[in-house]
Amino acid sequence: MNEGLNVFVGLTPGQREARLLRCGLHAAMTSAGEGKPRQAKAGNSNKKAVNTYGSEPESISHKQRYRVSVFNLEVIQFQALGTGQAMRKDLHSGGLRTAAERETVNSGFTGGNGLGNAGNGFGAWDGQQEGNSLPVMRRGTAGLLRGTAIRALYSLGLDSGVVWLTAMGERHYAVEDVIPLLNTPGQPLPAPFQAASQALALALAGEQPGRPGLLMGMDPEFLLLRGSSGRVVPASRFLPLDGVAGCDAGPPGTQGMFPVAELRPAPRGEPRALLAQLMSAARAADRLVADRSLSWRAGGMPLRGWALGGHLHFSGVTLTAPLLRALDNYLALPLMLLEDARATARRPRYGVLGDFRIQPHGGFEYRTLPSFLVSPVIAKGAVFLAHLIVSRYEDLALRPLDREDLHAAYYSGNKTPLRAAFIPLQAQLRSLRGYAQAARYVEPLLEYIAAERTWDESRDIRMLWQGCSQSTPV
Repeated sequence: MNEGLNVFVGLTPGQREARLLRCGLHAAMTSAGEGKPRQAKAGNSNKKAVNTYGSEPESISHKQRYRVSVFNLEVIQFQALGTGQAMRKDLHSGGLRTAAERETVNSGFTGGNGLGNAGNGFGAWDGQQEGNSLPVMRRGTAGLLRGTAIRALYSLGLDSGVVWLTAMGERHYAVEDVIPLLNTPGQPLPAPFQAASQALALALAGEQPGRPGLLMGMDPEFLLLRGSSGRVVPASRFLPLDGVAGCDAGPPGTQGMFPVAELRPAPRGEPRALLAQLMSAARAADRLVADRSLSWRAGGMPLRGWALGGHLHFSGVTLTAPLLRALDNYLALPLMLLEDARATARRPRYGVLGDFRIQPHGGFEYRTLPSFLVSPVIAKGAVFLAHLIVSRYEDLALRPLDREDLHAAYYSGNKTPLRAAFIPLQAQLRSLRGYAQAARYVEPLLEYIAAERTWDESRDIRMLWQGCSQSTPV
């Protein structure tokens, strides 16, 4: 629980604001009383402060406020607080709260709207392409609030605590305060968290070493382009909504057109078997897209305004913040080092660290990656590496992306410091049990990183995947 608490405590209030903004959120955590979402200035507040509020910001004192209680990135209780100065009486400036103060903050949610724990996770926007600047699990205000609270905690190194949000109008919500949940020795967790903590412990206790029941799936995206004009041809002209090769929603302005193509191979327990399904899905897409003059493009943003994702699905493993952070540091970071420079524009609207969505089948979808269909070599390496990480994530404890400079470098696309930071992670991956079976597919990625190679998102990938027959080694 809250393995990144030291990260949170080590950030100044200004740095916290900057992180939230960097991750696509609005923030009003100022102690200067300005009371409006703004870009934070690092070093402008007391570094020791955990609660960043001083005086009541006048300009937001009469807006609707919400208090969202989260445990292990799952919303467990939600309360609409109303408006006015009285609603802020439990927020005050100063250092770390006492145990009694935390008890007051973390309990007393019986006046909420009874929405329970549905809607946790970073999720997809209402009809928008790939995701949203604010994560949503359910449509509407409740989903936006839940997603905002979870992303705020995760972005600040936390996974459990209470988030105060203020409505800013036009479906935007600003993060006013974040209070981490602390496990005080000799004291039970507050009531809303205790049952969730026990359920998590029970689920983790039931997992076997190496997670032999792990099941993986995916739905990486690509675009169809008319070579003569460079314009996107809607995938819905050729591909169905369902099936192993299908179409999906696009960016604003394309509602109802389903312009993005997806490959949806059947889930498998072994990465080699999943890749065989991926190649079969690519051949199905090649047959269905009868116009041979169309090129296929993948990556992060092969065309301006068209962000693409390489979403991975997992079941047979319990979703935890350490698992997500392992995927961020050991998978998203190396793929970022390989991506085309134009893919940086995908963030933070899409591709934020720790982006996930709970799936109806009981597993979860990891949504941070760009579309790895840029190359069969990249796809094979990503799938084998992801399977290895999820199987053994408890042995992968390095967190370079917790560092403020490297966190900023990831979002800005500055690869130089991240290459140096990845070296010890690379050594740790190679020492993992099970790496020998994955090395054939992962080592090419590591060699590309060492050589500072990147993929080219202007390249037509259709022939690359057409040449991957069932007899081709994976």
